[in-house]
Amino acid sequence: MYYPRKGSKVFRWVNNTPVFLRLFFTFAWAVIIPAIIVILLTDSYFQSWNAAGGAVQSSNQAIKITTTELTHLQSMHALLATLLVDITLNGGPDHAISDHERATILRVLTLEDNFDRNVVQYQAQYQLATAGAMASLRSLLLQNNHASPIITTQHKLLDEILHQQWPHYKAAQDTYLLALTRRPLARVAVLLQQADALSTPLLASWRQIVTLAKQINNVAVNLGPSQLNPMLFSIIAAILASMVLVFFVASLFSLTITKRLRQLVALTKRVMQGETTLRARVSGRDELSRVADSMNNMLDNIEQLVEDTRSKHETLCLQVEKLVDDIKGITQGDLRLRAEVADNMLGMLVAPSNHVINELEMLVMRIKYSAHEVEFATVKLLEQMAQPIKTGHQQIQQVVEAATGIEKMAHVSYEAAHHAQKLHTVADEAQNSATEVQQAVWRTIDEIRHIQENVQVTARKVQTLGERSTEINNIVEVISAIAYQTNRLALDSAIQAALAGEHGSGFAPVAASIRKLAEQTKNHAHLITRMVRNFRDDIATATTSMHHTEQETVQEARFIQDMGEALSGVFTSVERQTEEISAINQMATQHWQAAHHTLQVMQHIANTIQHHNTNIEMVAQHIQSLAQKVELVRVAVAALKVCSDQDSSKRISTAPLREKPAVDQQHVNRALVPATPDIVSHTGATMPPSVHRRRSL
Repeated sequence: MYYPRKGSKVFRWVNNTPVFLRLFFTFAWAVIIPAIIVILLTDSYFQSWNAAGGAVQSSNQAIKITTTELTHLQSMHALLATLLVDITLNGGPDHAISDHERATILRVLTLEDNFDRNVVQYQAQYQLATAGAMASLRSLLLQNNHASPIITTQHKLLDEILHQQWPHYKAAQDTYLLALTRRPLARVAVLLQQADALSTPLLASWRQIVTLAKQINNVAVNLGPSQLNPMLFSIIAAILASMVLVFFVASLFSLTITKRLRQLVALTKRVMQGETTLRARVSGRDELSRVADSMNNMLDNIEQLVEDTRSKHETLCLQVEKLVDDIKGITQGDLRLRAEVADNMLGMLVAPSNHVINELEMLVMRIKYSAHEVEFATVKLLEQMAQPIKTGHQQIQQVVEAATGIEKMAHVSYEAAHHAQKLHTVADEAQNSATEVQQAVWRTIDEIRHIQENVQVTARKVQTLGERSTEINNIVEVISAIAYQTNRLALDSAIQAALAGEHGSGFAPVAASIRKLAEQTKNHAHLITRMVRNFRDDIATATTSMHHTEQETVQEARFIQDMGEALSGVFTSVERQTEEISAINQMATQHWQAAHHTLQVMQHIANTIQHHNTNIEMVAQHIQSLAQKVELVRVAVAALKVCSDQDSSKRISTAPLREKPAVDQQHVNRALVPATPDIVSHTGATMPPSVHRRRSL
């Protein structure tokens, strides 16, 4: 059974194309379509960029012209003022115009002519309202800000400058230049003031023109909404178009693959549900068509294999039913039956099973005979094991009595070792205390020696201070002598100034100041002398105190050293007593250890005997359990029927007669019950701690 053919002729050529080429074409279209859109966007962007670049260039030229003309206006006005100053300084009203002044006038006229021409050119080329070169900037301003006042403000300022301010200033400037050649200077100054008054609004208006040119340049440089919005809309539209086209192409090509894959999946699900007669539709020469063809061949082979397996299964079921009928008696305990051997595969299994039944029959016969032998040997072995258990109980009782006596002796030894240990601990503590006292004495001696050294160092430093105070006293005496000489010089200077009269009147206050300074120096020198003398007295007192302290420190150090030597003798006696107590403690510990070791040996002997008896009892219990299990086996095997049951019974009856001895079960149980008490130490004694080692100084 095949699926009906579906699909139009549109996809037929696609089905004949390999899957790899379909995927390649899909990826190629996914790359080509965005590339075309990116190229179109790039071309549009470059066109916008060129337009913006032209606008920026025009605005830069406008800024250059306006700033240059502003400089020319300022230079013209400055040159006018310079002309009047030069004429006034050089010769007054009757002085003729010099070459420099004539060159300055010519420079002013040249700047005037250039400004007149450049202003007209600026209006024609860079006025936003009328100039064709500024059309792009005008459109940008109107698109970004519909109510922008830049266009109207620029137009108004240019009209005012060209028709009012500049003609008036130009006329005043020409009148001023003409008046310079005719004089008088008062009239020239009045004309200069008039020109100055007209230049102020002209410069202010032209500065506004410069400011407007800079604002226009900012508009041209910065991208506004009129430039950004179209670009953003173009990018978004391009992205959406790319996504739609790529999705359409990918869906178109993937549909040719996923549709057929879904058909194959549906086919496999229906085959899993048992519809093995279904087949996949093969249309094309691609990989999916080859997979569908292979799946159809596989389904044909599976269907043929199922038919063969079903026929073999029916034949085998008939043979198995016959075999079950043959061996049904074996399951009921009759080992005399055998299955019929046929010339087929089942016959190969029946022959080994017959051999196994034969071996099982021989095994049952041997088990019956062995069970009788094991039962007889078990009873004999139980009787022989009762006597060793009784002897072991008596030995354990004797070991318990001996262990009790040794335990009492170990307890006494432990008490002695315990008291010796306490005595050793006390002696050890006394030794430690003596050691600490001796160490404290030696530390005190070291500290006193250190104090003595510090006192000696301090005494030397105090002596050095005394020597330095003597040097300071000498320096102060020199300063006093210098102050005395300075005072005399100041007095002589005052006398000379008085003799000089008016010529020395300026030097008299200086001499008086020097005299006062010398007097102050002398007073301070006397004060320092008294302070140094007091300081030397204090140093002498401190030196005497240091010597007394040093002598007392030496005496205390000798006393403490004598006390340390006396304590050394005491420490030696304490150390000797500690060693003797340690020897006593070691002897008591060794005696306790020997008693404890003997007790452990006795305990080990008792445990060994107890363990031996326990093992014998466990063996006896296992043997008794074995005898019971052998009896169960013998009873179970007796239910099996074999061909030689009659012959086996004859052989057993003709064997030497072995009567079962009657075994008293209660007697065996009493022999197996353990009656040995455990040897438990009631002293709770433990190994005394090791003897502390003597500390050495």
